Amino acid sequence: MMPSLLGPDTLSGDTPPRVEVYTDGGCDPNPGPGGWGAIIRWGDREWVLSGNDPDTTNNRMELHAAAAALALLEGLLGRCQVDLYTDSQYTRQGITEWIDGWIRRGWQTRDKSPVKNQDLWRVLHRLAQAHDVTWHWLEGHAGHPLNERADWLATEARRALSRGPGAPDARRRVDGDLPSVEICVKASGGGSGKPGGWGAVLRMGEHTRTLSGAGAAATVNAMLVRGAAKALDALTKPCRVALYSDAEYLIKGASAWVKGWQARGWRTRDDKPVANREEWEALLEAARPHQVTWLMAQGDAVPADLSQAGELAAEAALRA
Repeated sequence: MMPSLLGPDTLSGDTPPRVEVYTDGGCDPNPGPGGWGAIIRWGDREWVLSGNDPDTTNNRMELHAAAAALALLEGLLGRCQVDLYTDSQYTRQGITEWIDGWIRRGWQTRDKSPVKNQDLWRVLHRLAQAHDVTWHWLEGHAGHPLNERADWLATEARRALSRGPGAPDARRRVDGDLPSVEICVKASGGGSGKPGGWGAVLRMGEHTRTLSGAGAAATVNAMLVRGAAKALDALTKPCRVALYSDAEYLIKGASAWVKGWQARGWRTRDDKPVANREEWEALLEAARPHQVTWLMAQGDAVPADLSQAGELAAEAALRA
């Protein structure tokens, strides 16, 4: 169940509640059908919003996400201290640097042109004044869990437009809670005609499940992607998944590169066929029901389960 929005002790004292907001939006193509997503966190409570538009732009979806989150906060909690994180420099610079000049000039740019997306900028300006907002820029697709979740929400909202009239209305929705699962994936061996193996550890609270498999003459990269797909396939219902790997090929491939590959008909930037296409397509299908955040395991962010996943992968390769 989603936590109660307001309790009897929700707002005490004169200090506005401090809230974190993560937003994202986009189109494919641009302009074209688009979606936006926003995550609001206040203490241990979370609200998730998303929506779409069949004919829009990347910039409008970014603005819509920020405005929707601030509007919901205004209705729920009143004035808040908000740390709002966006990967859109257009949004951050517009609201912190450009907007005062636009207003002074009657909503015109320096070259006397009408400000684009003026309707949304007016709304966002009013909502920003209703709160104490600090605007932060995050690099997109850099592994930040909540930025990646906001991107997933925006993408799913956009995809809902193509699912026909029977699909749920995603113009604006608040998600209920999904079970949270951590998955660690690692691969071993492969290459030079040798079998490769993959291992995965799935953790939900104190409960774990281990999976492994092998492939004849399969590369480590192919085993990584296959292992991630098999782990996601093992989930019996939609989940919020944090998937860890220490391999950039898997994490950056799934969170960023694959979009370009698909747009180019599964060709790389230098027009070569994408390696392991079959495995990547299986991974995309396996990830579709879930909210997956793709996380690089490095430094202090290496889960203990990753070592066990590596042992499982090595054992699977030896058995093959």
